[in-house]
Amino acid sequence: MNPSPTVLLTGFEPFAGMDHNPSWDVVTDLAAAAARTALHAQQVHGEIVVRTALLPVEFHASAELVLEQIADTAPDLVIAVGLAAGIDAVRLERVGLNLRDARIPDNAGHQPTEEPVVPGGPPAMFSTLRLKAAHAAISAAGIPVALSLSAGSFVCNNLLYALLHAGPPSMPAGFVHVPELSGAGSPVSRAQAVRAVDLLLTESLHQGPDLKVPAGLLH
Repeated sequence: MNPSPTVLLTGFEPFAGMDHNPSWDVVTDLAAAAARTALHAQQVHGEIVVRTALLPVEFHASAELVLEQIADTAPDLVIAVGLAAGIDAVRLERVGLNLRDARIPDNAGHQPTEEPVVPGGPPAMFSTLRLKAAHAAISAAGIPVALSLSAGSFVCNNLLYALLHAGPPSMPAGFVHVPELSGAGSPVSRAQAVRAVDLLLTESLHQGPDLKVPAGLLH
């Protein structure tokens, strides 16, 4: 990592009739905290340059925009954040699948069925963030968190796979799903989701391999 690493954080616009997307709320809160030098990652690692990008919920455009941002800003690390309504924890996504299979159309009206993200690409690619170390830190902070084996087959997964396939090999990158964060019944608060991504950022800026601890799912 550079002495003052640049981090690119991305979130999504609303989709499927929603009036907001909490993934972007999390990203904007993280950027605001960084401007106040209030991130935990800044306390541990010193100066960090935080860049953000709001992505369309579109298969092609979201991946293209992220890759353009990477080319323009040369970040040292990328964390993409998305919404998975109905989940009960912050999900650290381990695997991007080379699969587009959309239950609903994206915001451009595109609804692929059984298509690859990258024709001829590997069937799956693994996040290069320090997910197990982050999982331990987030859990220790009392925030509901899970390691997830699949980011689905919609735009979030498409972005994760495209990022891992086309991004610089030396650049750690990965994806986080957050639940709906508004309402009294939300399993995770907005502040907790922000803290969780901050801890993921903190752990992923460390040099060296991830923790070697069992944390896999049984189903």
